[in-house]
Amino acid sequence: MEWKKISFGKRELCYEITLNDVKMVITADVGPRIIFFGFKNGENVLFHDTEERLSIGEMKIYGGHRFWISPETKFTYSPDNNPCRVIEDKDKISFVSYDPITEIEKNLTILERNGRFVVRHILENKGKLLYQGAIWALTCIPPKKGIIFFPWGTLGEWKLKKVIYWQKWAGEATTNVKSSQFVPEDDLFLIYPSGETGKVGTTGYEGFVGVTTENYTFIKKFNFVEGAIYPDDNCAIQVYTSENFCELETLSPLYTFNPGISYIHDEEWILLPYKVDPKKGDEIRKHL
Repeated sequence: MEWKKISFGKRELCYEITLNDVKMVITADVGPRIIFFGFKNGENVLFHDTEERLSIGEMKIYGGHRFWISPETKFTYSPDNNPCRVIEDKDKISFVSYDPITEIEKNLTILERNGRFVVRHILENKGKLLYQGAIWALTCIPPKKGIIFFPWGTLGEWKLKKVIYWQKWAGEATTNVKSSQFVPEDDLFLIYPSGETGKVGTTGYEGFVGVTTENYTFIKKFNFVEGAIYPDDNCAIQVYTSENFCELETLSPLYTFNPGISYIHDEEWILLPYKVDPKKGDEIRKHL
């Protein structure tokens, strides 16, 4: 894994990280944010708000991949517009930010495992009081493109399947549970993004969520912790759809963040140069 400083769009200080034939761009100007992921000479798998027109109050969306804390509170939307501290080690690079309001330090570290990028989210409570929540890893992808997939059943012989629909959140947002973009197939739950606003989630025992398009398949793999409690009625996997972008979200278990202790949530990012059939889940699982 190698990296170098570059500029990217409106962001002056960025790091281009390459691993085999895949590259990632992370800005140190704000965030931390991953603003590009794809093949070296390919398109951006991520949605990146290049004009930085989208915002919620003072918090700019930016797009790409971000590091939040669940559950969703007013502190979730604290602006992350300040520069990050960059730590370069021999085999990894880290982007560190600190929120003086919550006294939480977020460290987004990129490393390599089995020839793939690992996106490591490290949270540390720098205050003197307890803070409760879960690490929330959100990846924005282009809207109305490809098919989103995730496992929605339990493991073993005793099968149960569960999908949670967010019917009201953050004021006016709603999900149409009858929307044709949601398709509960026998194996994986599929979403055909239509531009409608909506959000669904599941427990996610198998620990993966992804999207497949005509040109590529992108999968985020994580470690589901059996027996742990997750936010939002135990949803470790969540997917948001809208006209502007979609989000592939994974979450850690709920923790009480004790001061001075680091809490970690890893995602392994898998990128394939072709489309897979998400109706055949085993075609996806063989790459995990």
